[in-house]
Amino acid sequence: MVDSKHSVDILSLLKKRTSFVSGAEIATTLGITRAAVWKRISRLRKEGYSIEALPAKGYRLAGVPEFSVKEALSSLGQLKTFSADNILFYPALASTNATAVEIAGTGCPDGTVVVADAQSAGRGRMARIWNSPPGVNIYMSIVLRPAIAVRDAAVLTLLTGVACAKALHHCSGTEISLKWPNDLLIGNRKVGGILTELRADPDRIQFAVIGIGINVNYHKEHMPRDISEIATSLAHESRMRFSRTEVFATVILQMDKWLNIFENHGKKPVLDEWLTLSSTIGKKVTISTHRGTLHGLAEALDDEGFLLVRVDDGSLQHIHTGDVTYV
Repeated sequence: MVDSKHSVDILSLLKKRTSFVSGAEIATTLGITRAAVWKRISRLRKEGYSIEALPAKGYRLAGVPEFSVKEALSSLGQLKTFSADNILFYPALASTNATAVEIAGTGCPDGTVVVADAQSAGRGRMARIWNSPPGVNIYMSIVLRPAIAVRDAAVLTLLTGVACAKALHHCSGTEISLKWPNDLLIGNRKVGGILTELRADPDRIQFAVIGIGINVNYHKEHMPRDISEIATSLAHESRMRFSRTEVFATVILQMDKWLNIFENHGKKPVLDEWLTLSSTIGKKVTISTHRGTLHGLAEALDDEGFLLVRVDDGSLQHIHTGDVTYV
């Protein structure tokens, strides 16, 4: 993990200069040997960075890869929840959530993030497959160890929705709405989704893993037909290509901000902001649950983030989980 931090610090130094930076200066600044500097430069090159090296001059950053977690982190500065030490990138995984759950069980720190360029067994809610090709989207899972009651765990999904909606709007200028409980929409099409998994005792949360999938540069003609009918991407809606590095960095920044708000000010600011961004409240909905299907008007959220629906017989139902369809 320290090696990862030093690589991020080297990138930060090189990005601040248009001229060469000597190996001696880098070594002195970071408190490592020149041999260690060379080792990390070599690793960065393998990750796709173009770094020039000249005798008696040092190193200069000439180009960066299309998607780089280190590049993202080098631009963020000091955060409360997240750090370069705890961001884990993989070229491919079966599932970022599965990996995050596994390492969370071994005691990894709060704020650990698992990121992959591709998934072979990506998952959404209701055991759905999350199509996860390489080179186009964001697939990430965050391990949290929040000091909150188990009954408040649903707020974590809503908080993540708020953070992601803010991040995607910042990066693209596109209006993002939230569909309860876990969908990010542009218009009526899904641009992202959230999958929260918990390990909890009756009185406390051991850890939560929050999976985030965002369609960034995924063109509709490359989507499976059943997905292309209901999904979209930032690139498709904006007719331009986006930096996944910037999108990832902005999501991390917004997550850090909203987790801090939640910790210091409680649920209300999160729920209020979710309601502002929601396209669900006020809509007629059909909700499929494990008990069956119900129809009604989505009226509000309760204090724990569950959906209040006025059903056809006039009663108000608290919906804890379900698949919502707008009518």
